[in-house]
Amino acid sequence: MLGVVSWAGYNLWNFEDRISGFFAGLAIGCFFGAGLLWWTPDMSDAAPKAVIRRYQRQIAVTMGAYVLVMLVWKRLLDAVDPTWLKVLIALFPAALVCLVMRAFVQYVRDSDEMQRRIELESGAIAALLVSAIYLGLGFLQSAKLIDMAAGPALIGVFPAICLLYGVTKIFVSRRYL
Repeated sequence: MLGVVSWAGYNLWNFEDRISGFFAGLAIGCFFGAGLLWWTPDMSDAAPKAVIRRYQRQIAVTMGAYVLVMLVWKRLLDAVDPTWLKVLIALFPAALVCLVMRAFVQYVRDSDEMQRRIELESGAIAALLVSAIYLGLGFLQSAKLIDMAAGPALIGVFPAICLLYGVTKIFVSRRYL
């Protein structure tokens, strides 16, 4: 439905490109998420319920704050002049990501041995895949076959690892369960 709204908004209702792009991106994300949920094995007994609830609560609060911060981050960064304040504002999203990492480490630490193995193997595979992709992109950029801005490329490392971690976890966990 979001894809239809995006197409209709662009072709029939003359939405701005960014609004149509938003709906198209949301549609692709929902489709991708549904596919991941479809292939994800039942892991309801992978960790104690209290550990899972704590992890989900920590992730929801921290990522909610991250989304809110990112909605105003660039404008706030442009609105201040002192360098020390720019540094604080620029690094604040990274501090929130560190809280997400802390929650993940606690979840892995408090899980059983099998779940730990699944999580760590998935993370290692994801990190290796992202490293290989970024290495290839670096060689292509050095050969002047592509041109990428460094800022977005650097910011994209962690989300890329998270995305590939989610995908590899499906395949790794299906092998063990």
